[in-house]
Amino acid sequence: MSKVLLAISDRWVPDLRVDTIADFVQRLGGSLLAMHVAYGSEANGAGVSPGERLLEQIAKQLRGKNIKVETLFLFSDNVGAAILKTAEEHRATMIVLGLSSKGVLTRLIEGNVAQEVIKNASTPVLLLPADWMNPI
Repeated sequence: MSKVLLAISDRWVPDLRVDTIADFVQRLGGSLLAMHVAYGSEANGAGVSPGERLLEQIAKQLRGKNIKVETLFLFSDNVGAAILKTAEEHRATMIVLGLSSKGVLTRLIEGNVAQEVIKNASTPVLLLPADWMNPI
């Protein structure tokens, strides 16, 4: 059985991609692990973080499309490494990343998560462009 790990960033726009992801997972006959990795600065003590809210919103939408979804919210200073470790621990058969439209300066400061995941993944990685809304 396929298990797709969907890594969600805080810049991810759920309404644009949820139908595409749901269709893809259904065709695989698999389940989905939706995860969000937050930097330590996101833990502001004010209750639910924006990343947690987005993760739950996406999981709810996917469950509404009859997709078996688990969620995982964690903190790390190295997002790429956290995604890779989670994929390994949960035996994901594929990693799906939605690319953000962040600029060069932001990538220099935060690092390029997609590049790190592709470079070090032992499982297939599917990258979706920032404005992707088509079927897979």
